[in-house]
Amino acid sequence: MDISIFEVIGPVMLGPSSSGTAGMARIGSTANKFLTAPLRAIHITVTPRFETGYIACRSHFALIGGAMGLSESDPRLRRSLDIAREQGIELSYSLFPEPVPAHALTIRLLLTMTTGETASLTAVSVGGGSIEVLAVDDHPVTCAPTAHHVFLWSAAPLDGSLTELLPGAVPQVHSSRTGTLTCVPLDGPLPEETLAALRALPGVDKAIYTPPFVPLGLVPHEPLFTTCEELAALSEKTGKDIADLAVDYEVIRSGRTEAGIRAQMAEMLAVMKEAARRGLEEPVHPLCGFNKGDGGKRLYAAALAGKTMGGSTLSRAIARALATMEYSMSLGQVVAAPTGGSCGIVPGCLLTVQEDKGFSDEALVRALFVCAAMGVVMYYHGTSFSGSQGGCQGEVGVSSAMAAGGLTYLSGASSRAVVHGMALSLKNILGLICDPLKACDEVPCIKRNGIGVANAFSGADMAIAGIESFIPPDEVIESLVDLQHKMPVEMRGSGCGARGTKTGLASEQWAMEMSREILLPLKN
Repeated sequence: MDISIFEVIGPVMLGPSSSGTAGMARIGSTANKFLTAPLRAIHITVTPRFETGYIACRSHFALIGGAMGLSESDPRLRRSLDIAREQGIELSYSLFPEPVPAHALTIRLLLTMTTGETASLTAVSVGGGSIEVLAVDDHPVTCAPTAHHVFLWSAAPLDGSLTELLPGAVPQVHSSRTGTLTCVPLDGPLPEETLAALRALPGVDKAIYTPPFVPLGLVPHEPLFTTCEELAALSEKTGKDIADLAVDYEVIRSGRTEAGIRAQMAEMLAVMKEAARRGLEEPVHPLCGFNKGDGGKRLYAAALAGKTMGGSTLSRAIARALATMEYSMSLGQVVAAPTGGSCGIVPGCLLTVQEDKGFSDEALVRALFVCAAMGVVMYYHGTSFSGSQGGCQGEVGVSSAMAAGGLTYLSGASSRAVVHGMALSLKNILGLICDPLKACDEVPCIKRNGIGVANAFSGADMAIAGIESFIPPDEVIESLVDLQHKMPVEMRGSGCGARGTKTGLASEQWAMEMSREILLPLKN
């Protein structure tokens, strides 16, 4: 297991969804690395649970754009369908046959090149923009997305000359009736002369080197911390606060410089600020139009006029969260924190307390590292950041808990208080289901970020006052993971809650009618 700080606060992406949009773009761009000629056709295979869901997240825009070489933050993703059609690329989709993959966001991309050659990739978007590659050309593989690899196709397994060229490598070999695929993880970039030598090996039909699918660095390491108790104890032992320990964690796992890591988080803050500003100041138009795109503006104006009952700070924080989400749902550029569906909570909280209490940008960058450290610990406990896998408790719930940790940190409280602020917030939102409308993620996701903000302030203020969670923070996270495993599929985006209401059911037809021009043809 491995996770980067920037898979928790990050990636920078086009909305609306980290798993349904950013992760899909990464799956597409990963498949693109296996192309040896221009594209002629793109065929997408999805699970039945995702058949209409791809419209709400513009997942097909992301997959197609990625397959054409675009990144998850490239503004051209908004036009990828038109670009592909202009280039004469044939587009289609189908459903997985039985047995259907367990993960709803499993995708198989079949890319046909102008030469007639094909390349296929099966991968899953696991939440927060992260992906797992499951198969290449239908050969099972295990690939760390942050590692380098070389893939070799041959009629039969290769002899020992492979390990002579790649000393210390541990190849994965999979043979079938169609031939053998050898996947070799690498510690770093593959020299061109070595790749040429691999291509010249007897029996090798094709060899492709792939840089990391998610370029966040990876070196052999032991994680600096994996639990709340380890993190708090390490802080007490070293005298370092959680922000500095989070930077140390990323230096150890990635091999990157401290300066580069801090600069990247500063870039995340800049994107958050711009998204919140545009959501509050500019017209935004969420994709389906079920949300008018002015909720954040309305609440912000009411707060400034003194009309709200929750106080100015809380109301304006919620307003920023709504505005950020409305901008995201308009295919705006945001930062997943840890997901696109919860991207308003962390900036809503931190930017508003900066406005009220005068915190510097450097202080907010440090708070973002603390938020990320909370997410890292949750990941190592086995938390899913995907609503379709673990409910909205893994999106709005996790984001709210992360934000509570960041707020507690900004108050000057101890590292133990920080992890208790996280736990107090997380406990209050356990069991939250994922119930977006079938073809529109705007409802209830945008407004649900508001309760995440309020909950974050609640957990932080209790921790700042010296209140601790009776259930230890690590056990609170374990209870989240247990609930995610036990939550019925109906509560993970498949038919209950808001989605199962009369209006929710009717909305699918409305959304499909509005989306007619962007539907892909079904091809069995």
